[in-house]
Amino acid sequence: MTDDPATWWDEAYEGDPPWENGRPQPALVDLVEAGALDGRILDAGCGAGTHACYLAARGRSVVGVDVSERAVERARLTARERDLDATFRVGDALDLDPDLGPFDAAFDCGLFHALDPVQRDAYAHSLAGVLPAGGRAYVLSFAERAPADWGPNRVAGADVREAFADGWRVRDLREVRFETNDTDVPGSLAVLRRV
Repeated sequence: MTDDPATWWDEAYEGDPPWENGRPQPALVDLVEAGALDGRILDAGCGAGTHACYLAARGRSVVGVDVSERAVERARLTARERDLDATFRVGDALDLDPDLGPFDAAFDCGLFHALDPVQRDAYAHSLAGVLPAGGRAYVLSFAERAPADWGPNRVAGADVREAFADGWRVRDLREVRFETNDTDVPGSLAVLRRV
């Protein structure tokens, strides 16, 4: 693996990565149906734009950010083909441009669990820079019970609490299904609020 994360992710998007199944995660669908995601939304680590496009198709104002230029190109193409009003930017979620914000909410599907544990504090701080007090973050990750022999890092509730200890309140941690192309994996949805 290359030392440059953008290059590694671009290479992953040369084909069809296992996390890009073209369908929104059930946890996101449930959030939208419950009215939990509204206002201006950041899709952090948006990949090919599946979740941002799903949100835009439901009338949400959404900006997707990903470090992979190739993934962002795919996301823009999908939005154009579906005539959706979604914006996509190449950027590092560990160092979000504060001018992108403010956002009312952020959705993260699989970014947090792909980060090295030492990067998680920087990620929480970066999100805090674009979400004002009262803003919400929804972080969907592989749960602690997910298979240890494949995929990204498994995430325990303690991992979320530690990363989001400064300036955040954990409102909920629940087990959910995380879909991949191969199989469903035990997932974890963290609901966080900026204080």
